[in-house]
Amino acid sequence: MLQHFYSQVVIRVVIILALMAGMLFLIRANSFSLAIFLAIGLASSVYQLIRYVNHTNRELANFFSAIKYDDYTLNSYSGRRGKTFEVLQGTLNLISKKFRDIRAEKEANHQFLQTLIQHVEVGLLCVKEDGEVILMNEALKNLLHKSYLIHIEGLQKISPRLWEKVNALKPGDPELIKVNIQNKLLQLSIQAVDIKLQDVSFRLYTFQNIQNELEAKELDAWQKLIRILTHEIMNSVAPISSLSSTIKDMLEQNSLSQEEKLEHIQSSIAVIQKRSEGLLDFTETYRTLTRIPPPKFQRLDLIQLVDEVITLMKSDLQKFQIELQKDLPEAPLLFDGDPHLLEQVLINLLKNAIDAVQEIEGPIIKVTAATTPAGKVSLEIADNGPGISEEMLDQVFVPFFTTKDTGSGIGLSLSRQIIRMHKGQIEMQSAEGEGTLVKVIL
Repeated sequence: MLQHFYSQVVIRVVIILALMAGMLFLIRANSFSLAIFLAIGLASSVYQLIRYVNHTNRELANFFSAIKYDDYTLNSYSGRRGKTFEVLQGTLNLISKKFRDIRAEKEANHQFLQTLIQHVEVGLLCVKEDGEVILMNEALKNLLHKSYLIHIEGLQKISPRLWEKVNALKPGDPELIKVNIQNKLLQLSIQAVDIKLQDVSFRLYTFQNIQNELEAKELDAWQKLIRILTHEIMNSVAPISSLSSTIKDMLEQNSLSQEEKLEHIQSSIAVIQKRSEGLLDFTETYRTLTRIPPPKFQRLDLIQLVDEVITLMKSDLQKFQIELQKDLPEAPLLFDGDPHLLEQVLINLLKNAIDAVQEIEGPIIKVTAATTPAGKVSLEIADNGPGISEEMLDQVFVPFFTTKDTGSGIGLSLSRQIIRMHKGQIEMQSAEGEGTLVKVIL
């Protein structure tokens, strides 16, 4: 193609030079009329040369102009350009087709995502930095009974309390809120995440009504709690009732002397008193779960907090010859929390780990602290004890449930409440014969 292009240019240049030479010759021969004719031919040849050379530039200019305005329907037709540009024009047509295919695929993906967003059961709301709403899916429209929102401040008209929570919501920090919309009580779980695309910032909110799930979990929790309360109360009431009946029968009998009756009555009353005191202690323990003081937040260093608790438990660790392994960073892990409440949590968790390994050979407890990808702090306490079965693992956070012979069974329940008050998470992983790991995220 290049050789053909160059030969065409050379031929046209030679023609131009020949016309110039002929025109000069005719001017010297005073043949001005013929010279004018050759001048016209010369101008036409120069124009044709320029036009011929600019074919490529015009082709590229048209192509890029079409790209600029997202027009991928342009096809170059080499027949009207000459065979010189067939390869170039074919390449431009191929690129244009590729762009059309990419655009069609992009449009198909866009339609797929739009369909997915509209059919997902979680409410989605995406807004710009200035609060302008650019996306609101069908699930959210049905949840809020609102067909559209122009600005996020429109949530104020739906529910001032909902707007207050959404306005104060921080990315990665889920919130639970009860709101009344259209005379219907909703339990909403709200989360937010920041997105940046092409230097434009967006915030995506998710709204999920978990009313049914919470009611199911609440009912399950109440049933578990009632079973435990019934068990503990019956353990105390049954012997009291039995002893009372025995005393009544004894008083009605004439075969026993007064001294024998008095002796039996005194021993029975002592047992009744002991069981009654036990029931009172149990009731007081239950009240403890409902009277946790609100946390007094201050800036804390998790590493320092862990070291202080380990120092408190050092005598127990030495007593049972437990190897304590620490994997703590040198830099402070700072977060906001109540030092007294969290210290109580760490003591409970470490004490549980000590109880789990104190009777095994080669007991080990490992304490690990780190920062999560979301910027929070995490603490893991792992032991190589006997572990907990799957059935028991489901109940370890239920009040008064315990796998130990002694203990009130409220340590983990209390710990979970305190962690929830700090808007954190606590979870346990365990398997029989493989040890237990408790993870706290704050």
